[in-house]
Amino acid sequence: SIKMNPVIKRLYSLILRFLLLPFCGVFAVWCAGVVYYNLSNQNILLFWGWLVLAAGILIAGYRYRKFTFLLLCLELLIATYFLLLTPQKSFANVKWQTPWTEKPFAVFHKNGLVTVHNIRDFYYRTTDDYDAHYTNMTFKPEDVRTVDVALSHWDGLQPIAHTMLSFGFADGRYLVVSMETRLPVGAEQGFLPGIYKQYELLMVLGTENDLFKLRTNHRKEELYLYRTNASEEQVRRILLGVLHGANQLQSHPRYYNSLTRNCTTSLSPILRVLDPGFVNDFRLLLNGYSDELLFELGYLFHRRGETFDQLKARRNINQYTEKESDYSRAIRTAY
Repeated sequence: SIKMNPVIKRLYSLILRFLLLPFCGVFAVWCAGVVYYNLSNQNILLFWGWLVLAAGILIAGYRYRKFTFLLLCLELLIATYFLLLTPQKSFANVKWQTPWTEKPFAVFHKNGLVTVHNIRDFYYRTTDDYDAHYTNMTFKPEDVRTVDVALSHWDGLQPIAHTMLSFGFADGRYLVVSMETRLPVGAEQGFLPGIYKQYELLMVLGTENDLFKLRTNHRKEELYLYRTNASEEQVRRILLGVLHGANQLQSHPRYYNSLTRNCTTSLSPILRVLDPGFVNDFRLLLNGYSDELLFELGYLFHRRGETFDQLKARRNINQYTEKESDYSRAIRTAY
C-alpha cells in the first residue's frame, strides 16, 4: 500500500471532516425534499426515514470516512433522478385547474399578421365563481405602441409581488402576459414545492379585464401599473420575444421554479432589450422592489421632478377601478 505523507494525511482528514461532511449534511437535506415531493408522493414516513438514515451515516462518517462516501453516492443517485425528471413525464396524466387548462400560442402568417390563440378572458363574479372563456387576437406587430409593467402585492407583502406586462395597441386593445404556476387539480401553490419540480411554468396571455381586474376587484391586491419609456421598436421586439417564448413553452414545457424561473421572468425581456448590459440586481429576486429598480434605471415614464414615491402613489390603480365602464381606460387615469 502507498504510505501517505503525514501532513497530506492530516489535511485530507480535515477536508473530509470540515468540508465534505457538512456538504453531505446540507446535500442530504436537499435530497429529503426530492424524496418527499418526487420519490414518495409526499409520504412523510419515507421522508423521515431518509433523514434518519442520512443522519446515521453522517455520524458514522465522522469516524469512518467510507460512510461519508456511501452517503455521497446515495445523494448523487437521488440528484441524478431529480435532474432526469421532465415535465412531459411528471405531468403526463395530470388534470389542470381551470384557470390554467389552456396554453396560448401564436401563429405568424405570411402576410405579416400574427394571431394569438387561447387568450384568457374570464368573467369573474367572485374569485372562485367565474365563467371560463378564451379568445383569439389578430394584429400587425407594427401596431403595438406601448408596454406597461404591473406589480401586484398580496396580503400586504411589499418585498414580494407578482409582475406582469401589458402591451398596448394602436386600436386600444391590450394584451397582458403573466408567468404563472400551472397547478394540477388539488394542488396549492407553495415555495418549497416550486423548488422541487411540482409545477409547470405557464405563460398566461390574457385581457386586463381578466388578469388585472381579478386582482384589484376580487382578490383586493394592491396593483401598480407603470408606463415604460420603451420605444415602439423596442416594444415590438419585446412582444415578439414573448410570443416566441409562448410557442416554446407550448411545444417544450418547462418546470416552474420558485427561485430561478418565476413571474419575474416577465421583466427579463424588457431589461435585455432596454439595456443589454444590465447587471442583475437583488430587487429582481425581491421583485416587490423591481418598480423602484426600473425607476432608478430611467425606464419608467414619470412627470418632471416626480419622485418614485410620488409616482408609486399615483400609479396604484385600485383608486381608479370604480370607473369600470372601460376598465383599461380607467386604470390609466392620471398617466
